[in-house]
Amino acid sequence: MELRQLRYFLTVAEERRFSAAARRLHIAAPSLSQQIRALERDLRVTLFERTPRGAELTPAGHVLAERARVILAEAERARLDVRSAGPHPREQLALRICTMAERVLDGPLRTVGLAISGAEVFATSSPGDDAVEAVRQARADAAVVWSRPREHRDLEGVVLGSVLFGLVLPLGHPLADRAQILVAGLAHEPVVMFPLSPFAGIWQRTVDHLLPSGARQGQVVVESDLINSPEAMVRAVAAGSGVAPGILGVAEHMGVRGIVVRPLDPPLSLDLEVVWRRPARPAVRSLVDFLVEAVDDPKVLISAPRRPPGAEVVRASGPPSRSRSPS
Repeated sequence: MELRQLRYFLTVAEERRFSAAARRLHIAAPSLSQQIRALERDLRVTLFERTPRGAELTPAGHVLAERARVILAEAERARLDVRSAGPHPREQLALRICTMAERVLDGPLRTVGLAISGAEVFATSSPGDDAVEAVRQARADAAVVWSRPREHRDLEGVVLGSVLFGLVLPLGHPLADRAQILVAGLAHEPVVMFPLSPFAGIWQRTVDHLLPSGARQGQVVVESDLINSPEAMVRAVAAGSGVAPGILGVAEHMGVRGIVVRPLDPPLSLDLEVVWRRPARPAVRSLVDFLVEAVDDPKVLISAPRRPPGAEVVRASGPPSRSRSPS
């Protein structure tokens, strides 16, 4: 079992299609399939079931996915530690990106690795609140996370901006032909959600927005597949499990057939923050400033955070330039 095979395996698990995973890895699809088959032969298990919906993890595949993430994270940390001890070290920075945020910040994240002078930035995905814990435990230098619950506000943080969510509905749903969906009309709809843990910061706020009168027993359907989230939620909607929140500009481009995405009235927006430990090293402050400025990229699906008139931007270093709301 090789680290390369584990990376390939996790990419297929996330994309759920070998062709999409091959494009992401910049290798030929037949080569990717050969590597996965070699891994399955080595482990003497079947890792994926090929279905019309894509490549679905088997029970053995789910076990390997959990272990593979830990193994690759430890291997990356070892690589960083060894490189930093070399004769010409560049400072190593570990950045965690919570689930779904990588789709919002896709453009800037492609360049962040070389954006900080004198440092190398290694960005990895991390589900929900786990990204905060990685920073708190010094396993990461900074993290981009969704709105934090109060118990996570011991870390320094800056709100990057707000991300607008809409509603994902199955084709043929009575509301699917509406230009926008009134929240008041969702009282009796089953709502597909991501797990409460590790998304405590945004789970209850999202449910309360979609079901302001409260959820009936069994009305919230939890899609537990974190590895393939948010595609797993969208696929559950297409299969008829209910309706679901989805990032406008992202959910409709996941390649899942049988769904439509509509804006909500009133709108649902959730904040993204960057967090770090105090005191921050100069390279960490530069990384935070890069992320703050990255919101100006027109390809980024974030609007500037709400703030009082005349307020100044909160930056990790240097003079303030434009307003940002501190956490």
